[in-house]
Amino acid sequence: MTGKIEFRYDGTEDIVIATPHWKIETQADVFEWYNQYAVYLKRFDHKMDCIVVLDDFAIEPSIGSLWGEYRAKLLKELVRFNYRVHSNPRVQLFVNTSGVRHDVARDEAATVEEAIEAIKAARRAAGA
Repeated sequence: MTGKIEFRYDGTEDIVIATPHWKIETQADVFEWYNQYAVYLKRFDHKMDCIVVLDDFAIEPSIGSLWGEYRAKLLKELVRFNYRVHSNPRVQLFVNTSGVRHDVARDEAATVEEAIEAIKAARRAAGA
C-alpha cells in the first residue's frame, strides 16, 4: 500500500513540517515517496526549510541505499535547512549513511519546537 505525507506550512516561520506515513519497501515506494515531497515543495519559489516528523516512518534494509540516493536528491534540489524529529534507529542509520555518502544534512532535534529554533539559528549563521 502506498504511503502518504501530511504537509503543514508554517507561514510565520516559512517552514514546512512534513509527517510521512510510510513503510518504504520497494523501488516504487521510493519513487512515490520522493514524488510526494517534490510535488509539494515545488509550489514554493525557493528552497524550503523543512522539519520531518518520523513517528510513522520505516525503511526496509533492502531498499535503504536507493532511498538514501533519493533523499539526497530531494535535499539538494528542494530543501535548504532540514531537521528530523523522532526517527527510529534504523531510519537514523540510513539518514546518516546517505548524509555521509551524498554530503547532505543529517540534523536531528528532539521536538518540532527545537527544530524550528535550530533552523532559525542556521538562518542567522548563514546570514539569511
